[in-house]
Parts: sequence; structure tokens; C-alpha cells
Amino acid sequence: MLNETKSATACFLILVFMTCASPGRIDAAEIITLKPFADQDQRYLYVEQLLEKSLEASGSQDTVVRAKERFSRDRLLQELIAGQSIHVIAEAPKPGWEDQLLTIRIPIRKGIQGYRLFLINRQDQPALSEVKTLEDLKAFPTGSGAQWSTRRVLEENGFTVITNPDYSALFKMLKLRRFITFGRGINEAFREQDAFSAENENLVVEDGLCLFIPLPTYFFVSPAHPDLARRIETGLKKMIADGSFDRHFLDYHREDIERARLSTRKIFSVTNPNLSAATPLDVPSFWFDPATASLVPPGDGS
Repeated sequence: MLNETKSATACFLILVFMTCASPGRIDAAEIITLKPFADQDQRYLYVEQLLEKSLEASGSQDTVVRAKERFSRDRLLQELIAGQSIHVIAEAPKPGWEDQLLTIRIPIRKGIQGYRLFLINRQDQPALSEVKTLEDLKAFPTGSGAQWSTRRVLEENGFTVITNPDYSALFKMLKLRRFITFGRGINEAFREQDAFSAENENLVVEDGLCLFIPLPTYFFVSPAHPDLARRIETGLKKMIADGSFDRHFLDYHREDIERARLSTRKIFSVTNPNLSAATPLDVPSFWFDPATASLVPPGDGS
């Protein structure tokens, strides 16, 4: 009897050790995500809130916190692979990311970031109002983050791209007219105009053009934490099923969509060489379509 008790105790201790030592387990109740690239950078508020909601929908009690330091996008990949300083981020696909990270292929911004409006200096609006074709638009040098996935898209589609690795520096370069257009998703353009107009009183959103890039944003999870990836995916699917995903999307983006006035703009389309064959382009409900989208949240009886 004593030997049986000792054996059972030993088995229990081994099980506890294996569970705690599992590389897929996050022992702390904190899920670490990206620290934005600048104090004015508001691009990640929506995805932080969605991450929290998806974890809650999955039944998780974890909380979401920001990393202690800012990482360049190149360094982010290595930090995510390690899974210690950061566990999950929301980004557009880039070469190598889908192969080396756990990719949840649900476009969490419904592709809205692919509808690119242009931040410009007010004095350049008359020249841009003369744009009739995509080739006309390519004649204007455009700005991009040095490590952004859209840089490759623009370059391979024939744009002259001026880059800088620093997010805030790009707005200073635009003010100095180092480039003429600065493409931003409709979820970004107006918020960034508000955030940076104190530094550039001539900063405006160009009023007649849009460049469309097929551009999903996925949650990428460290391969060290597969349980976290499963919880996030489970939560997102539950939110899609009960309508809370679209409610969150529209609560956050309705005003931006309305201000963008896409129906009044010339929309030029380009291809995205960063997309893999696994991109769920054949699932219409995953994507925002300005021609058919309703701005009334599902379940809203108003």
C-alpha cells in the first residue's frame, strides 16, 4: 500500500513537472503583444482589444500586456520565434512569417487596411487631382516604412518608394516633401492626420484617390505557445459566429469608412506578392467589400 502511494505521488509530480515545463504553456497570466512604434501610434488599439475579446470568448482568464520595449519588424520575427519577450502580434504577411510562426488566417481587419488613402501636404492636392490612371499615380514618389510588407508591394508594382525604418520620421519626411504621397489604410489615415497635424498644419488626406492592395492582417503567434494560438483562433471563430467580431469591427471603423467616401474615389488595384496560397480570399465574409458592406452591426435592431 505504501509503495502504491509513493508510486502515485511520483507519477503526479512527474505530470506537474511536464505540464509546467511544456514549451507550449505560458505560465504567467499575461499575454505579451507589441509595444507600438511611437507614442502617437494608435494603429494597434483595435487589435489589442480584439485579442482581449477573443481570449475572453475562448474562456481564457489571461490578460494582454504590451512588450517592455519596441522591436524593429525584422527583430520581431526572431523575438516571436523565441516566444519569451513577446507572444503574439497582428501584422500583414511577410515572406517567411507564415512558415516560421503560427498563423491564424482570419483577416482581423477584414482587409480594410488594403484600401490605401494618401496622406499628403495640402499644396499637392491640385496635382493629384489630375491623376487619371495608375501610371499617373506612380509618377509621384511615395513613402513607406523600410520593413513594411507594403514596401515590396509598391516596389514590385512600379512605384518609386522612399523609405525610413522609423515610423515617426516618415511624417517628418512627408512634411519636407521627400515624397509626395504616403499610403495609409482607411483605418489609419484620418487618425494619423489628427495625431500628426500639430507637427504639420498642411497634413491632409488626399480627397479623390485610393490604391487597393489585397492585404490581410493576421494574428501571428510564437511557435513556443501553440495553446495560445488555439485559444485565440477558437475565440475569433466564436466571435464571428455570434456577430461580436463584426460589431467590434464596425464600432471601431465605421467613422473611418464613412469619412473615406470610397464610392466617390478613383480606386486603382495592384497585386500583393506577399500573399501565400493559403490566403482565404475565397471566403467573402472574411473581407470588407465597400460595394456590399453594411455599416449596421449585426444584431443591432436600430
